[in-house]
Amino acid sequence: MGEAMPRHAAITRSRNGFVRRLALASLFGAASAMVVLPGIAAAADPSAAPDASAETRPSADPTPTPTPEPTPTSDVRLAPEQTSVPESTPAPEVTPAPDPTPVAADPTPSPEPTPPPTVTAPPVASASMNLFTPTGFRFQDPNYAACTATSVRSMLNFVSVRGTGGPGFLWRRTNAGAVRDSILAWERRHDTLTGGRGSDPHGWRNALNYYGWGPTTLVAGARVYDDRSYGSFAGAMRAAIRALVSTGKPVGIVGWRGAHAQMITGYYGLVGDPFARDAAGRFTNAFSVAGFYLTDPLRKSNAVNRRISYTSLRTTMNYRLRFQRYYETDSRLDDVYTPGFRVAKAEWYKQFVLVLPIR
Repeated sequence: MGEAMPRHAAITRSRNGFVRRLALASLFGAASAMVVLPGIAAAADPSAAPDASAETRPSADPTPTPTPEPTPTSDVRLAPEQTSVPESTPAPEVTPAPDPTPVAADPTPSPEPTPPPTVTAPPVASASMNLFTPTGFRFQDPNYAACTATSVRSMLNFVSVRGTGGPGFLWRRTNAGAVRDSILAWERRHDTLTGGRGSDPHGWRNALNYYGWGPTTLVAGARVYDDRSYGSFAGAMRAAIRALVSTGKPVGIVGWRGAHAQMITGYYGLVGDPFARDAAGRFTNAFSVAGFYLTDPLRKSNAVNRRISYTSLRTTMNYRLRFQRYYETDSRLDDVYTPGFRVAKAEWYKQFVLVLPIR
């Protein structure tokens, strides 16, 4: 609060204060103009530097917060094992994509895949069949020792007439007696008998192959016909039916307990499938047959293309027509066309013997 001043002194001081305020106002206006004008210039010139005061203005936080590096904008993809890209890594070169189907200049051939095995459908067996043809048959008479040779001639005639000989078939149909006798003479030189006047299953088999398809079919593995032995009547008859169906060729049976040659040219009354197999690949044998067509080359047997029932062929008291086990013992030699050594009679003794087409 204090002592009061004189009036003129207060006026002077007021005047002096006004002058100072005016001067200060002028200075403030000039300064304002200086502050505003650079802003206007900067707005007019987009390339002007930013406000320097913003760069030099101290931060309120004395410890600066590190700014994270910007995310790279280059299209660089990290491999799975990479976790970062060095700052100095140059941008990768763009490699053109390879041809999707390149062809080597000298390609190494790949082995050809093994084709799957060919599965052959089993033959379809009809309810009956008969291969007998009258023009292909003549009796063995008057040569009563020529049952096997006459059967060779007739069987090859049936094959020729039916056209089932296949590749390499040589035979031309004939009923000449000279041909019958020539076949018997050849059999005698190529069987396993030590004597006698006729021949045996090996001579019969060999003559069928030689006269039908040539000398190369005499040996095991190349034969068209072969002699086979079976422990039962049923087993032999099942094999005969399958051979008839699958080859279209007649079957020879050794009758009269091994002393005579006869032929089966067909069957009748078949029920079931002879070629059906189980899961293990074995024949099920779930079929039956009513009977067969039997031909005997000897006239007095009275059996030319004769129907004979399955039961009669097995059990009839007419022994000329009954198929029985083999009991001949005069084939004591080894079969030279089959590997190994074995006395021939041992192959057939007490067995049911067929001369069977196998292909």
